[in-house]
Amino acid sequence: MASSSASPVAPDARQRLTGQDLTLAYDRRTVAEHLSVSIPDHSFTVVVGPNACGKSTLLRALSRMLKPTAGSVLLDGQAISSLPAKKVARTLGLLPQSSIAPDGITVADLVARGRYPHQGLLRQWSETDERIVDESMAATGVAELADRFVDELSGGQRQRVWIA
Repeated sequence: MASSSASPVAPDARQRLTGQDLTLAYDRRTVAEHLSVSIPDHSFTVVVGPNACGKSTLLRALSRMLKPTAGSVLLDGQAISSLPAKKVARTLGLLPQSSIAPDGITVADLVARGRYPHQGLLRQWSETDERIVDESMAATGVAELADRFVDELSGGQRQRVWIA
């Protein structure tokens, strides 16, 4: 993923997330240059490539975990770097290859933490939060694991819990 010849992506109402003319680097090691990408709304997007070509680096840049050396990342037409963290968290999620849950946390407690960006200043738990957590666990097939500790689960079960 060292370089891409794609032309800059024009912001568009259907494009929730775009990267325009990105240069991505760690310290002085450039991973990608002149990379443009557009993730359409209501889509399932796959990033494919050989090991160590920059797929995870691109995802880190698109999710605001890595600041591009050049170019811009737009979320709903706005520079993602200028948006409040809670707004980004309500709109965008990223599941890294290896996620580490806090020791001794149950499935239900981990899923409930995903409600944090949607709660107000006083972080009061509501019936709506409870319903959404239950629906999320049911949709990902982990409801029956609610009382189990995350570190006791198989790799596939853990991934589904993180998605919930």
